[in-house]
Amino acid sequence: MAEAVSDQQKWLTAAAEHLLPAMVLPRGSEMLRAAGAIGLTLGLAALMQMLLGANDARFSLIAPLAATTFLLISVPNSPLTQPWSVVIGNGASAAVAVTVLQFGLPVPLTIALAVGGATLAMMLLRAMHPPGAAVAMAAVLSAPATMKLGYQFALTPVMLDSTILVIAAIAVNRLTGRVYPFRLPHDATAAPRRADRPSPEVLERILGDLRLSANIGVEDLRRVLDEIEKREKPPVPHRKPRFSGAVGAFRPRSRR
Repeated sequence: MAEAVSDQQKWLTAAAEHLLPAMVLPRGSEMLRAAGAIGLTLGLAALMQMLLGANDARFSLIAPLAATTFLLISVPNSPLTQPWSVVIGNGASAAVAVTVLQFGLPVPLTIALAVGGATLAMMLLRAMHPPGAAVAMAAVLSAPATMKLGYQFALTPVMLDSTILVIAAIAVNRLTGRVYPFRLPHDATAAPRRADRPSPEVLERILGDLRLSANIGVEDLRRVLDEIEKREKPPVPHRKPRFSGAVGAFRPRSRR
């Protein structure tokens, strides 16, 4: 009986651990950087929109893009936040939502089809971006305004907003010490890939097999492998040179 209670307690403890935070607490400087940078990015985007057309529905920020901004600043290395994923993912989701609205179905069914179709479109286009699902749902919930714009809704404001946010995020991330976008052009001066290190194609296939492609990019995985090797590499001991033979053999001969 006691063993059964102990096993149950262990199970409950293990289950409770899965409900606790899975992330490491960010450094205080990173939290302040992210909070300030998110506000700055949205502010810059709003200013650009005002310059384009303050009273035009085509040039207005939509709520789901606040989530886009959060990801652009908080996890700029993620494959989900790279420019293609942001602009194409949000735009495709909006286009799918406009298409579903044409059928005039009940709202719950329209939301389900719009969000499900948006998810499928983002996967097919390799442009997975979580706020895209929110864009599709927001388009359905604001159906009158969405239908008034039609497919132009996908271009302006959605893709235009997304492009402005990406441009602002590039500037703000650079100003605050982060690199974005992460997939930089090939550096010709970089050291060649080691023969014992898997190629990018192999790493990409491994991430796909483990269903981790959306969580970490190939570049980040290579950085992790390099850092592990650097930190675990044992230090090379400093050895004094050893000489063989008589000591006198290494002394210069005296001139007579």
